[in-house]
Amino acid sequence: MKYSLLVLPFLASLAVAQDDPWKSLAKGDRVQVMFRSGNTILGSLTTKPADPRTPPGPVDFSAVSEITIDVSLEYPGLNGTMTIPKKEIKEIRKLGSLDAATMKKIQEEMQRIQKQAASDEQARKAAEGDRDKAGKAAREAAEKAEKDAAGDKDKGASLLKDFQELQKGRELLQRFPPDKYGPQTLKDMADMAVRKQPIPLDWREFADPEVQRLWTLANNARLQEEKKKEKEKVEEKKQ
Repeated sequence: MKYSLLVLPFLASLAVAQDDPWKSLAKGDRVQVMFRSGNTILGSLTTKPADPRTPPGPVDFSAVSEITIDVSLEYPGLNGTMTIPKKEIKEIRKLGSLDAATMKKIQEEMQRIQKQAASDEQARKAAEGDRDKAGKAAREAAEKAEKDAAGDKDKGASLLKDFQELQKGRELLQRFPPDKYGPQTLKDMADMAVRKQPIPLDWREFADPEVQRLWTLANNARLQEEKKKEKEKVEEKKQ
């Protein structure tokens, strides 16, 4: 009877331990987690980076409010951990460790995915570099076209201005014919001013600086045209 009284508390504590799956879990165990939503996920129990002031030791998973699992070996290509609050977990099951052959396949797949990811990243950077070069070339071409257009516009405006000034100068040549007006007119005006003689109005108009500039411009063009015609006549006679 005394023996039975001693055994019963031991059996009761053992039953409680067996009923609580968290008691049997340890860091590194491979587990299957079922969420209250019905979805499941596999992974290995791990812990968050610990405070360096806290010495490492075994974890009592029955006392924690959340767990962290490493999913890298279960889902190649999905590297990292996931932290799950216990309140979202409906059931947790401890699974057997992966055998050597399976581990080898998983590691090979992880290496393949890493190489593919590195290759994709290299291709992405190359494409990005090509895109940047093309964009730069397009910008430079656009800037050159804009600069050329501005230059053509300025050139056109300058040519138009020259043409308009030449036309004004030719009109002045008609008002002030070179056989009657010229540098000698200005010299005569200076002499008349010294003698305090009245200067004709048309002379005073001819002496205006802007009139002089436009008149000289048109007169020089007239002289060049006459020289060109004389040269052409000479060439015709030689032939």
